[in-house]
Amino acid sequence: MVKALRHCLAEYPRIMLEAIAEGWGIALTDERLPEIIARLEAEMTNAEAMRIVLQRLSETEREALAFVAAMGQVRGHVMTRKYGTIRRLGPGRLEWEQAWRQPVSTAEKLWFLGLIYRGYGMDEQYHGEVFFIPPEIQDVLPPLPVQLPAFAVQPAPRPAVVRHDGDALARDAFVILSYLRNHDVHSKKGVLASRAWLQLRPRFSYPVDQQRLHFLHHLCEQAGLIRREEGLWKPTSAAAYWLKEGRLARCRIFYRTWLEDTNWNDLWIMPGVHCEDTGWRNNPVLARKGVLNYLVKCPVETWLTISSFVESIHEMDPDFMRPDGDYDSWYIRDARTGQYLMGYGAWDKVEGALIRYLLEGPLLWLGVVATGYAQGEQRASCFMLTMQGASMLGLRESEEEPLQPIVVQPDFQVLVPHSASWYDRFLLERFAQWAGEKDGVARYVIQADSVRACLARGATWKQILAFLRRATGNKVPPSVQRALQSWAKAGKP
Repeated sequence: MVKALRHCLAEYPRIMLEAIAEGWGIALTDERLPEIIARLEAEMTNAEAMRIVLQRLSETEREALAFVAAMGQVRGHVMTRKYGTIRRLGPGRLEWEQAWRQPVSTAEKLWFLGLIYRGYGMDEQYHGEVFFIPPEIQDVLPPLPVQLPAFAVQPAPRPAVVRHDGDALARDAFVILSYLRNHDVHSKKGVLASRAWLQLRPRFSYPVDQQRLHFLHHLCEQAGLIRREEGLWKPTSAAAYWLKEGRLARCRIFYRTWLEDTNWNDLWIMPGVHCEDTGWRNNPVLARKGVLNYLVKCPVETWLTISSFVESIHEMDPDFMRPDGDYDSWYIRDARTGQYLMGYGAWDKVEGALIRYLLEGPLLWLGVVATGYAQGEQRASCFMLTMQGASMLGLRESEEEPLQPIVVQPDFQVLVPHSASWYDRFLLERFAQWAGEKDGVARYVIQADSVRACLARGATWKQILAFLRRATGNKVPPSVQRALQSWAKAGKP
């Protein structure tokens, strides 16, 4: 909290007031403390006296003063990191050493001149020491040039290889829900059984990536789409509502689930580091929102270098996931060398690595960004905020695509456009076999065995036909209608 100059001075012992007076060229005699405070306040709020003091400052000292003036309040660890420490000296030691005559840092020089003061700052993310300039001093400071960090990401040429997931994660969630609807899959904490993954692999959007699959399963559970029932994974009633949502709404639900999820800790999961559980805890939601605060500043559908995005956050807000500036109590090792990554010097291998991981992992999987790669390279060199991502981040209005009907052909093939109702497709999978997907259209085949299996679970052929009529706009070929009735009769004992 910023306090008035008089109140700041009143908190100091006499020796500190004498140190400030010496810096301002004020000769004290035997005045009492109230008189000293009044003399200092009068001199320090005099524009001409301020001009003389500022002339004696070095360029770095003026820069530090301008920085505090521009920021209003500067967190203690930020001030120390940029302009050095301020010793905590008691009155006796201060007087004995006359420390104000040999300050150990830029910050300490301003401190002994009474230009900056300590206080206690508190906001949503930070409770701790801050430095400020009293308003009376601010009023007489002349304009001081200051160059504050600016967010500046560099454009990149269109990459040779592009990965744009779009709604692939949601599509893969649909595959899981459909499979669990029709099969008994035993529960295993955190993931589906490996046998289930093997059977689902041909239907997934990308080659099996264990971390992405772990992320997908966790999102499905965290969003309430699946749960354990009597030792088996089963879709929930909430899954039906999710399937009835539009494409963007489904993706947005996954994005919001991840954004607010305290159970998925990106730092502890990302490759390249090993976090030791020694009692320290980070806040994964704080870290995500810290990165997203800068992602929303990026132009949409423009390729940008990942390195410049990381460096901009480093310049603007290096403490985005450690607002208290504590870089020494988190026990994190380099997974390759085993060395501890402690201290601010390890920022790029921890914070920087996390930003890169979020871009190449969760934000890519969720369709918020696309990533670009040089030919033959495995690590992305650039990224692009997608139109879908801009919608999820609230940067643009979005409209859902109109639903298209399912098409049933006389040869028992069923064509399901990507913009068809996912809930209808979910019901279709009860009695039709998936046969592949191409150009955004999924292909199914209605077969006697799959229909009879559905009938055995309690459905009737009339219910199946009624569903197909609704989903196709009453365009069910006569051959299919006859076959459904025939298969039903043949299956009766």
